[in-house]
Amino acid sequence: MANVLADFTKKREFLVCLDSDGCVMDTVRIKHCNVFCPELIRVFALEPYSDYITEAWEEINLHSITRGISRFESVVQVFDRLKNRGVEIPGSDEIADWVTNSSELSTATLKAEVMRTGSAALRKLQQWNTTCNRRIQTLEPTFEPFPGVENSLRQLHAVADVAVVSAANESAIASEWNRYGLARHADVIFGQEVGSKANSIAAMLACGYESRKVMMVGDAMGDAQAAAANGVAFVPILPGREAESWRRLQEEALPKLLHGTFRPEYQAELLAALRSALHG
Repeated sequence: MANVLADFTKKREFLVCLDSDGCVMDTVRIKHCNVFCPELIRVFALEPYSDYITEAWEEINLHSITRGISRFESVVQVFDRLKNRGVEIPGSDEIADWVTNSSELSTATLKAEVMRTGSAALRKLQQWNTTCNRRIQTLEPTFEPFPGVENSLRQLHAVADVAVVSAANESAIASEWNRYGLARHADVIFGQEVGSKANSIAAMLACGYESRKVMMVGDAMGDAQAAAANGVAFVPILPGREAESWRRLQEEALPKLLHGTFRPEYQAELLAALRSALHG
C-alpha cells in the first residue's frame, strides 16, 4: 500500500474513487465470457459440465448481486454449485480455504501459497490465473471505455482527486487507461495487489480526506459495501445503462457531493437502482 501512495500528494478537498472493469472500461462481459469461464473449464478439465458452468459463471459475475467479486471467489462459488450436484472437484476444499483465509486475493499471494504448500489444486488455480492474465493482455486492444467516460473523468478531475480502486491487475488497469488517454485523469491506481477495495478507500481517507467529501463509483454491490465500510458515498454505474449512469453521476450525484447535499435518502435511491439492475 505504501508503494502505491509513494508518489501521491493530496491536491483537492474532494476525492472520487472509481472501479475500472464494468464501470470505466467495457471489459466485464468479454473477460468473463471469453476468458475466465472457458479457461476454467479447460484447465480443470470440466468439459462435460461446460453448459452448467457457463450459465453459473455468468449468473455469478454478470447478472446477480455477486457481480464484481474476485475471480478466485467466483471459482469457489462454481465449485460449490458443482459439489451440490454431486460433482467433486479434486482439491476444491484447498482452494476454498485459501480464498477464505488469504489476507488478499492476488497473483502474488497465490504464488506464495503454492510455494508454501505445494498444493496441486492451488497450482492448477495458479495455471488458470496466469493463463487468464496472458489472454486478457492479448485482448486489451479491443477494450474500450463506456461512452461519455472520458468527458466525465475530465470534469471529475477538475474538482476532485481521483483514485482507481479495482480488483483487476494494476498493470492491466494502467495499460487500458493509458491506451485511451484516461490515465491523466487518475492520481493513483489500486489494483488487486494491494488488497480489498475497502482497504484501498481507507488508505485514501488516511491521506486527509473527510469521508463526507468522498464518493466511490462502481457497478457492483461489493463496491457499495466497500464505500459503506468507510462511511463514504456510493454512486452506481448500472450494468446495461452505463452512459445514462455516467450522465447522472456528472449532472446529479457529483453536485450533491460538492454542495454537501448527498443525503441518506438519495443514497438509498441509488442503491435500490443497483439492486434492481442485478438479480438475486
